[in-house]
Amino acid sequence: MDKLIDRVWEYSINNPDGFTLNLESFKEIKFGIAVAFEETQNSFGKESLQKVISHALENNKTVGGWLNVENEKFYFDSVRIFENKDLKTAIEFAKQQKQIAIFDLTNLKEITITKG
Repeated sequence: MDKLIDRVWEYSINNPDGFTLNLESFKEIKFGIAVAFEETQNSFGKESLQKVISHALENNKTVGGWLNVENEKFYFDSVRIFENKDLKTAIEFAKQQKQIAIFDLTNLKEITITKG
């Protein structure tokens, strides 16, 4: 686990604008819609990676991360990837996970989730 934590941390340093990474292949996911799990919300810094990676390994084996320039903290999430054609399903899952936004990896745009 420590080696995987170090690899993801190093990857995040080299990709501060954000990434979505498959933990099995260690390849970046470039297509689909990324939705974070509530269980790993507000996880930032290297110290949070064990929780995020453990959750990801038990679920979809995918981790996302990005640097929040407002507070200069690097955030990590265990994420689920939906195909772009499944936007409605992704939005419903996001609402269940209490997310305020999801990310369209294919088009590189954030999608705000409205409550309701």
